[in-house]
Amino acid sequence: MKKYNYIVILLAILAFIESFYVYNEAIPRKGLELLFIVPLFFAFCILVFGKIILPYQENGIGLKIYYVVIIVRYLLHPFLIIISNGDLNNRMPEAKGDSYPVAILIYCIELFIACIVIKQWFPIYIRKYKKEYISKKQIPLNSYGKNILILFSLFLLIRFNSWIPGLKILGLKEAFSSIAVVFDATIFNCLKVFAFVFLLIETKKNINNKTNFKIYFGITFVVGVFNFISYFGSNRSFIYETAIATILILIYSYPQFKRKILAVLLPLAIVMMLLSYVNKQFAADNAITFQSQDNTTILSNIVEEYTNGLWTVARSYQASIGISSKISSEAFIKDFSDGVSGLADLPGFKSINNSLSGLRSSSDVFKDSLKQRDDRGQMLSLSGGFLIIGGDFFGWPFLVIGNYLMIMLLVKMDIASKIIKDLYYKYMYIWMSILMGLVHCYCLQTIIFCWSKFIFFYWIVLFVNGIPLPKMILCKTKNITLKGV
Repeated sequence: MKKYNYIVILLAILAFIESFYVYNEAIPRKGLELLFIVPLFFAFCILVFGKIILPYQENGIGLKIYYVVIIVRYLLHPFLIIISNGDLNNRMPEAKGDSYPVAILIYCIELFIACIVIKQWFPIYIRKYKKEYISKKQIPLNSYGKNILILFSLFLLIRFNSWIPGLKILGLKEAFSSIAVVFDATIFNCLKVFAFVFLLIETKKNINNKTNFKIYFGITFVVGVFNFISYFGSNRSFIYETAIATILILIYSYPQFKRKILAVLLPLAIVMMLLSYVNKQFAADNAITFQSQDNTTILSNIVEEYTNGLWTVARSYQASIGISSKISSEAFIKDFSDGVSGLADLPGFKSINNSLSGLRSSSDVFKDSLKQRDDRGQMLSLSGGFLIIGGDFFGWPFLVIGNYLMIMLLVKMDIASKIIKDLYYKYMYIWMSILMGLVHCYCLQTIIFCWSKFIFFYWIVLFVNGIPLPKMILCKTKNITLKGV
């Protein structure tokens, strides 16, 4: 624990120094007179809560990612704003001066809620999952689970010509169709993960047979690599989450091979992440964004956009001001409708989606407020989204409750990923903990979408697999089958 005392002291000193530095520098943008409060409030929170909550990240990934995002938002971000003179690119039209003090207040609320929730709920979920039956053993796939996977496989086989053109395999295959195949991609991703985890389990069964183990481990490793080098579209979040989850569950299963696994898979994962980032961030339609800007400004703008920075929060808050209850209600409905759009190919969902197509989501309201000719992919902030769907009356209560529940979910996913032994469930919780670790980089609509287009269907297989089989199938004693249950 002593090392965390040093980390707390170091971070607090850095935060105080930065706060003093920011306070004495020229104001980078109108409205950012109180920018020094951001690192100052971080120092307060780290001194009060740091020694308690920092150790909670051990052996997990969700809280690790979240803590890194927090350091970037509250320490790196204000510093970058100052040294870049607060310059903004053409994707980021200036916010009103009176929106920035509110954005700083929201920043403080978000951090304080996060510290309170992590401190309160981490011990509760630790106790809960240690008592869970699922945390103590590996649950095999029964006939129900296998039948669902067979149906998934038949679906892909029948629709082979629909999804194969959009499949990308790093270094082996490029997509030769831009047609969206969201549902097909979802089923494909579920199947390849189940294949990978199934092989992990079979490999562990053969750990005492050196020859069989080598064969199974080699096949498992290849399937694991395929799991994250094969993907559809350019959804960077899904690519990152899959790569990290694959590497982590391999290391968990075979800690004795940790260095070898990292030596082979980590460079591949980094290459994939960089390629997906560069291809999207510096695509032709965004090229003008980075013209005539120095590297400091480019870095500052990227950090501010992709971590729900002060500009994002200020503009999101600004978009929520004065909107009607009708717009707020429609945004609330549309956020969930768009969030589960990955289910649109299922019977009934497409007609529901089509019937709601005229509504504007909170992201639409935010982007409309930017008054730009085209959609340049700017991300609405999590808290700003709550303000929009809550409206003038419920906005701030929604912001507090929404942040509380999101961090609570992060803690739950992170703890489950560490404690649960069943590898099928463990992969699911690792993946979800990575997603929730980025909770303050996204809005509610995006988080729901990421969940619904993969984990929801993955969970369905596990849920069906958990249904008890009839006793006449299960109850066999001394080769006698019990009938007539």
